[in-house]
Amino acid sequence: MTQRYGLIAHPIAHSLSPAMHNAAFKALGIDASFEAFDVLPEQLATFMSSHGDVSGFSVSIPHKQTIGVLLDEVDELAKNIGAVNTIFTKNNKRIGTNTDAGGFLRALQEKMPVLKGKRALVIGAGGVARAVVATLKPQVDSVTIINRTIPRGVALAKMFDCRYGGKIEDLTTETPDVIINATSVGMEDGDETVIVPQDFLHPSTLIFDLVYRKSSPTHLIKEAQIAGCPVITGDMMLLYQGVLQFKLWTGLDAPEAVMKAALLE
Repeated sequence: MTQRYGLIAHPIAHSLSPAMHNAAFKALGIDASFEAFDVLPEQLATFMSSHGDVSGFSVSIPHKQTIGVLLDEVDELAKNIGAVNTIFTKNNKRIGTNTDAGGFLRALQEKMPVLKGKRALVIGAGGVARAVVATLKPQVDSVTIINRTIPRGVALAKMFDCRYGGKIEDLTTETPDVIINATSVGMEDGDETVIVPQDFLHPSTLIFDLVYRKSSPTHLIKEAQIAGCPVITGDMMLLYQGVLQFKLWTGLDAPEAVMKAALLE
């Protein structure tokens, strides 16, 4: 019987996860399929109870911080982060974990192998921002959080004993070593929102935009490249967290090259 897997998110039109995972299943001859499920927050509980035949899920915006209560178990990693992005089945139990953290760290260290002594600026306070901050905090010298909704930013900073920096425009005298966009800004084609002012785009600053687009680089990535900044695009984190998901779901090592090719295509 074909095993079913899927992405739970809203919106889902931009996602490359189905292409990536279906290519991996095909490459290894696994009888499985990966679907995209557009689920609104108010539909989540009903959706989960009516899709018991789905063996595993990838979880994205806006469900990462709320889906845990609908599962049989949430592992310590996801509990510490406060967000679930992956659900797998073990002993007939649905278990939540987080592969965003591992995927983010691998993508970051490809461009910045040594994190000790570095200063990080994280924009956002949602589920993926939590994974990023939890990963960075023990690795770097300092983490500053910026978020449009002040109470959420302050709460995240307090949760991980980081600094809340207010508005990014107030920090122009600082030069972070790495800036991470962990918001959804830039997801839509044609979105030219300026999330990082030109003052921050120094050639010495690594720009990591966790958002990715099918058609073209995000506005932030384009501006960073023009300024001569090293960049990491969101599809690299998507790939590496997906590699970890695949292992959890199937017990097999993911065909990483195949998955990467599917993303690039």
